[in-house]
Amino acid sequence: MRQIKINSTTGSEIVGLSAVKSFARIDTSADDAIIERLIKQARIWCENYISRDIVAKNRTYYVPKTSGIFDIPFGPISSIESVTIDGTAFTGYTSVGLDNETIDLDGYAEKVKVTYITSGLSDDFLTQVILQLVATLYENRSDYVVGSEVNLVPTETKKVLASYKNMFV
Repeated sequence: MRQIKINSTTGSEIVGLSAVKSFARIDTSADDAIIERLIKQARIWCENYISRDIVAKNRTYYVPKTSGIFDIPFGPISSIESVTIDGTAFTGYTSVGLDNETIDLDGYAEKVKVTYITSGLSDDFLTQVILQLVATLYENRSDYVVGSEVNLVPTETKKVLASYKNMFV
C-alpha cells in the first residue's frame, strides 16, 4: 500500500489571524486560539481535498511496487532530497513534469521511498477559500445550536478548489 508522511512543515500559513478576524468581522480577542486552530484545520482540509500542499513541507512517499514511473502526491515539488530502493540510495532517477512530480526509475522497483520538499501554493483564490472556510467553521463550532441553522462547507469553496485537484491512482 502506498503511504505518505509529513516529516516537517517548513512554510507559513497563507492566511493570518488578523485577516480572518477582519473578514469574519470578529472584534474580540477571546477566541484567537480557536481561530488559529481553525485556520490550520481549514488549510489541511483544503490540502487534502486538492492533494496539493498550500504550506511548504518535507514529505516522504513510499511505493511498495512500481513499473518505474509514478507520480508524487502533494506537489508542487521544489526538490527531491533522496530516493531509496529497498533501503539503498538510488541516484539514477529522473524527475519530469511541470512541477517535477513524476519520477522515472527506468525500470521495475520495489520498496521505493522518495523524500522531497514541496513549495506550497499561494494565490488570491486559495486565500479567499480559506477565509470562507474558517468563517464557516467559526460560526458553526458545534454540531447543534438551538434556533440556528448549521452550514456545511460552503459550496463555492469546493468549486474553487476543484480547479486545483489532481488525481493520483
